[in-house]
Amino acid sequence: MRALPLLSLLLIACAADPAPAQEAAPSDPAPTRAVALTFDDLPHQATPASIACDPDALLAMHDRLLAGLAAHGAPAAGLVTEGNACDRLPDGTLAAILTRWLDDGHLLGNHTHSHPDLVTTAVEDYTADIVRGEGTTKRLLAARGQPLRYFRHPYLRTGDTAEKKAAVERFLRGRGYTIAPVTIDSDEWVFAAAYSRAVAEADTAMARRIRTEYLTWSEDVVAHFEGWSREVLGYEPPQVALLHANLLHADALGDLLAMYRRRGYRFVSLDEALRDPAYRQPDPYVGRYGNSWLHRWARGQGLAVRWEPDAPDWVMAYSRGGR
Repeated sequence: MRALPLLSLLLIACAADPAPAQEAAPSDPAPTRAVALTFDDLPHQATPASIACDPDALLAMHDRLLAGLAAHGAPAAGLVTEGNACDRLPDGTLAAILTRWLDDGHLLGNHTHSHPDLVTTAVEDYTADIVRGEGTTKRLLAARGQPLRYFRHPYLRTGDTAEKKAAVERFLRGRGYTIAPVTIDSDEWVFAAAYSRAVAEADTAMARRIRTEYLTWSEDVVAHFEGWSREVLGYEPPQVALLHANLLHADALGDLLAMYRRRGYRFVSLDEALRDPAYRQPDPYVGRYGNSWLHRWARGQGLAVRWEPDAPDWVMAYSRGGR
């Protein structure tokens, strides 16, 4: 493997500034909650081109992310967008990344080929993109005797009309897919874009500030969905958290999972989480937006939605190129 580029070395140095991520401490509470971790947009999201287009740097990013999962014994599901790869990557890079995930015992699912928005895409084009997104992922799973079972809609947009939503759901059932729902959804992608910019500009102080803010804000988000679950369902089911495969999580995942541990969570597979009766409820939502299944179930009950915390204004502004 050739030497990492300067940007990757700066990233690693930046990530090393805080204390190493800790595994569950003896004082952590006995687990009373559960969460399944899911990562959208494999092979990457919000990643500078100098890493996204460098096979060694991209593989190193995934190795750090997977190490964070392994440190906490956390199974995960990676939802793959096969077309979301730099066209300068050598052939086989995507397969190498996905193989690392499978070797570590994680699930893989389909997140379409090109990440289309169902609201603005015809059903025929959308379903064709689903099929196109199966290639490498399905082949690698088949080689291990595993089916490609999970699908997640890009942007969590499941259809702006009842007819469109039903047509796609029929198509997915026909191909043997289960839709991967989400209960903990947030603006974490905004933090990832901001963090990516800071790393690209070699601004280690800003990267550290963003990472610190992200961890604090994430706990507020998780606390919100714990309370919201009790309001909507009367209890807290095994949550399904939506994250992304990016630099932010490569560098901060260990600390993020330590936060979950402190709040009494154990990490479960998506398969296990979806055995809870909550996930057998229908999804009644039809509309232009993508949001948590807790919000969808709340609408079905006629409840007013209580929204999760937004990303702070300064993070949003920085992610868009401001200061």
